[in-house]
Amino acid sequence: MQWDFSKMIKKFSSDNKSDMLTRGRFGIERESQRVNPLGELALTPHPLELGDKFNNPRITTDFSESQIEIITPALESVKEVYKSLGNISNEVKKGIKGELLWPLSMPPKLPEEKYIPIAKFPDTEEGKEKQIYRNGLALRYGKKMQMISGIHYNFSFCRDMIDFLYEEFSKGKNKRKFIDEMYFALTRNFLRYRWLIIYLLGASPLCDSTYYSVICNELKEVEKCCPKCCGIIKEFNKYAASLRVSRFGYSSSKDEKHTIYFNSLEEYSVKLREMMATESEKYSKLGIYKDGVQIQLNGNLIQSESEFYSPIRLKRNTSESETQLEALMKRGVEYIEIRILDIDPLKKLGISVEEMNFIQVFIIFCLFENSEFIDKKEFEKANTNHQLAALMGRKENILLHKYEGGKISIKNWGEEIFSKLKIIAELMDKNSTEKKYVKSVEIEYKKLGDVSLLPSQKIYSEMMNRKESYLDFGIRYADNM
Repeated sequence: MQWDFSKMIKKFSSDNKSDMLTRGRFGIERESQRVNPLGELALTPHPLELGDKFNNPRITTDFSESQIEIITPALESVKEVYKSLGNISNEVKKGIKGELLWPLSMPPKLPEEKYIPIAKFPDTEEGKEKQIYRNGLALRYGKKMQMISGIHYNFSFCRDMIDFLYEEFSKGKNKRKFIDEMYFALTRNFLRYRWLIIYLLGASPLCDSTYYSVICNELKEVEKCCPKCCGIIKEFNKYAASLRVSRFGYSSSKDEKHTIYFNSLEEYSVKLREMMATESEKYSKLGIYKDGVQIQLNGNLIQSESEFYSPIRLKRNTSESETQLEALMKRGVEYIEIRILDIDPLKKLGISVEEMNFIQVFIIFCLFENSEFIDKKEFEKANTNHQLAALMGRKENILLHKYEGGKISIKNWGEEIFSKLKIIAELMDKNSTEKKYVKSVEIEYKKLGDVSLLPSQKIYSEMMNRKESYLDFGIRYADNM
């Protein structure tokens, strides 16, 4: 996009344009496992009291029959979303009689793989496809990895702001194309700087012993491809901020030839379609049918676009029988979905209003920053920074990779970014006495200089000080939710 940070600050500082930065459409999706009072995965069916999971727009299941997904509607303020999340959560708690919602992203005590229940759907064409897709995920990655839960933050800019930016910067470009390019530019910057969100808000430093088999398998893979890395990665149990978004957590097939750099909708579409059409030697060997039963949709790199796991997605509301990609290509980008947020057990609903306000400031920062196309080298550095923040974020003097070359500490790079976040927050609070955006930035800024304020460190320290197991910690917080 043809702008930079100082130009954007100047544009929105005049004529009360700053109010547009605070408006938009907001939504939250939160996954949680149902557990029994002992912290063991509930093996019961989805409660009837919660309605038909196939048709209920607010309460459904994710991968597992035990994994509830709460979906707020798209609303006009963070406060409204938080209230909606609370109301739906209360409805769920009433409906899961005798069970609890697990308050952490990493799974509770899991049974053997074969006993983890995959979500059941009606015997319709759509229901069967959902079932087979989940069977395929279990086959490819194992059920335990699929039991990880998180929070997705959805956001779209208000129409007034889009119109203003189009008028100022479009230079006669087609409006739909301009909007697509705007959201893709934001997305590239989110990928560049997402390490900061992982560091500040990561809340999954540890896991239950029943998940160790996944970690051991991943360590073996690391040892094969990068023996030098193995010693460093093994320190994760002391320094991790977010196991959930690390290589020990949620991930999918990695194929360099089909890497998506988010440089345009056209590139995104072509690469995604290629991944869905390219046979994987590894997955095709698993077979499509076993004993006459279909065990995955196909043997390709990804079975469908849903299997493309990314820290952020560009989305569009779909009509009946329409896929996300079809909707995007027909009508363009409508909103973004941020997918790297852990469930924080120290927050009643897993996330706070203040954190959502901070994320909003961060989104504006990603929009305002200059956003050149990403190439392979920069993409790899962004992924490395992601992993370093996730697995080693709490280690003193850990160094990240600057995109223009060289290395820098989390604190020093964070200081650079926060100098801009503070300017944005002040602009967003320009016509408000509440100063909620400035306060949200101040809260997060303190974590740069004090690791003890990080949710990951708070969780780790509390467990160590109380000599509590992961399971006991989770049960205690589940009881208090």
